[in-house]
Formats: sequence, C-alpha cells, structure tokens
Amino acid sequence: MTTPPANDPVHDPAAPAAGLPETRAEAPAAPAAPAAPEAPPAQPAKKKKVKSTTAGGTWTALIIGAILLIVLLAFIMQNGESVTLHLFAWDLNFPLGVGMLLAAILGALIMACVGGIRMLQLRRQIKKG
Repeated sequence: MTTPPANDPVHDPAAPAAGLPETRAEAPAAPAAPAAPEAPPAQPAKKKKVKSTTAGGTWTALIIGAILLIVLLAFIMQNGESVTLHLFAWDLNFPLGVGMLLAAILGALIMACVGGIRMLQLRRQIKKG
C-alpha cells in the first residue's frame, strides 16, 4: 500500500472536502518562531523651534494696535453727536466718541501711574531683602 502525497487534498484527512462546508474545528496553529526584534520606526526629523524675539513681539503688537485703532476710528465716527462736558469751572463741547476716548485715555494713565508706583515699591523691597 502506498501513502498519498502530503499535499494531496483528496487523500489528506486535514484538508476540507471540495464544495462542502467546514464542520470540524481547526487545529490550533503551531506557535510561530520568535521574530527578530523589529527596528524602531524611523523618527521624523525634528523641526527646530524658532525662539521668540523682541522684534517679533513688537510686530505682533503693532498689528493688533492697528486693528484696534481702526475699530476705535469707526466708533468715533459713529458717535459724532456734540456733547457738553462740565468739569469744575470749564464747559467743553466735543463729539461723544472723542469724549469717551479721552475718558479711556485718562483711565489708562491713572492705571499706569498706580502700576508704576507698585513696581517701585517691589524694587525697594527686593533691594532691602
């Protein structure tokens, strides 16, 4: 008696019958041989981060300032009604937008003075300590 070839599907008991659905459970696959350790994936070239400069910060501040001036100009032009400001003994007449702008500038100057005084106090404390 001759043995059939190992890869002959007709005589191989492990091969499924042609045209018939598979009904038996498949045998677990043999454990694969340990693969050689894979090389780590290639790292993309790191981009150098450009440091911020004073000129770059100034340029950004100028752009933002120009945009704010355009908005302020539109505000002043839309509020052109003449108003009278009574301050102590003076009576001043000027457009409402200009009056509000002057009030904002005066408030900013007062705030800057208070901040400047606080910075001087902190410097004195640092020099003493």
